Amino acid sequence: MSFNRRQFIKSSSFASFVLGYAVNSKATTGLLMSQAPSKTPNENANDNPIQNVKYSESSSLDFNGDNINRPHDILWNIDGYVAKKGGIPAPSASTRIVVAGGGMAGLLSAYHLQAQKPMLLEQDPVFGGNSKGENFDGSFYSIGAAYVTIPDEGSDIDVFFKETGISEKLKLESDTETSVNFRNALMRDFWKGASDPENAEQFVKVEEEMRRIYNDAYPDIPWTEDSAISYEELCKLDAITFEQWLVNTFGEVHPHVLEYFQAYCWSSFGGSIDEISAAQALNFVTAEVDGVLALPGGNAYITSVVHQTLKNNLPEGHVLSGAFVLRIEEKASGKVWVTYESKEGQLVTIEADFVVCAFPKFVAERVIVNIEAERVKAIQDLMWRGYIVTNVIMESAIKSPGFDVFTLNGKMQPAPTPLNPPKKLMTDVCFGTWAQNDEVSHSVLTMYRPLPFEGARQFLFNPMSHQKHLIQSQNEIAEFCKAVNIDASKIKGYRLTRWGHSLPLANKGTIADGTVEKLIKPINDKIFFANQDNWVNPAFECAFTEALTVAQKIESLKA
Repeated sequence: MSFNRRQFIKSSSFASFVLGYAVNSKATTGLLMSQAPSKTPNENANDNPIQNVKYSESSSLDFNGDNINRPHDILWNIDGYVAKKGGIPAPSASTRIVVAGGGMAGLLSAYHLQAQKPMLLEQDPVFGGNSKGENFDGSFYSIGAAYVTIPDEGSDIDVFFKETGISEKLKLESDTETSVNFRNALMRDFWKGASDPENAEQFVKVEEEMRRIYNDAYPDIPWTEDSAISYEELCKLDAITFEQWLVNTFGEVHPHVLEYFQAYCWSSFGGSIDEISAAQALNFVTAEVDGVLALPGGNAYITSVVHQTLKNNLPEGHVLSGAFVLRIEEKASGKVWVTYESKEGQLVTIEADFVVCAFPKFVAERVIVNIEAERVKAIQDLMWRGYIVTNVIMESAIKSPGFDVFTLNGKMQPAPTPLNPPKKLMTDVCFGTWAQNDEVSHSVLTMYRPLPFEGARQFLFNPMSHQKHLIQSQNEIAEFCKAVNIDASKIKGYRLTRWGHSLPLANKGTIADGTVEKLIKPINDKIFFANQDNWVNPAFECAFTEALTVAQKIESLKA
């Protein structure tokens, strides 16, 4: 029997579930090592989402992450680029399904469709999207997405974790184990009012309401008929900002609580509480009331396992990296032509019955021929935000105080602008090797530095940007190390990752005004869309659900 989240939390099975997912095992043996590359990225053409890092490269010389040159060169003038290449070639092969995009949603789409032998195309040399990771001398850490929430028992995600063996590596940080760095000191029991005991009831009231929503009125995104609230109720929440919801619900909100939610929304969404939809924010924060689950290498562990599964199960040549899709066109015959540039620079066209677009919508706008004006308008209404991840590699192992630690100063930070940017970009630090139980030679601190305002992304492409963010990261992490009693002189290196537009801004009204419906609607039941930006919800759970939904729809159709 399957339980929904509310029934599950209240059932006696919850304790055994948590204990099952809290099993600690060494990440340097078994499944993970079978997925990880045997050579460094510079020594082979490996496209696994977890990349080895040479010992001598503990500090990056330039950003990892987004590969900006090729996409920008092609997407800004596709017609001109194709013309220079001699035009669109006739199909050289045919297949039932092409999945375009090899991030989390694309890998999962291909995984759910693997019985139909799809062809998976990823423009980057490495699969995983922003769910990539690195391996430094046996220490696995994320360079992007870092954790997942506790799935409902018997849910599709729960089943997926178990059938792939991922559940064996999940490690739980429960709500009672979490800490915040408050005024340069680690603090437990934040939601019991530890930062202001005289006003503890204000914290408790907020926490109790979050738990009530989680148990009884959880705003599922994507919404389904089985959701705890109606679609109309979801839209009502989506039509106001999280800040408005807080004021409407609690009246005056304690400044420490506001600061926490501001930092949380910067880190999770790349936006402030006066921008983010109440539905989207509650979908995130209430899902974490009982804790979060982390993996060695963060969510790159998931993409690595799926990537290797597809490599093992699909025909040779069906999992292609460096394959840049630049044209998708439905023909009069009902077939869909997908043209991509191979890693060797050749244009190749594949004829397919169905195509899954698992890349961002701003790419779909440019590559789909005769895309509808209504959809284009919806895409252009979306906004995107970026962030920096700095992985701090230590000379040796340290004892992690927990998994994810937010930094608070006791004062609400205002929404930033280009003329008034945040004084510090760091919102939180994940102990990257915590999921390996610190049984490593080198601990890693993963620092998140979001860019939560319009116009911030453009500065990432300045030639001096890496050095600027390196210096800022060094200053911020030195202060953090004092707070958590870590000897900063034992830092071995800093590896910086840049994500220019990886977060679709979950601002208010995107669901309520019908934008989402226009974004996710298939084109003639031939071209489908599976991505976190379907619902502007930048979460693993959203990518998984959208991938599964599209796969089920395609499986129900006949070519």
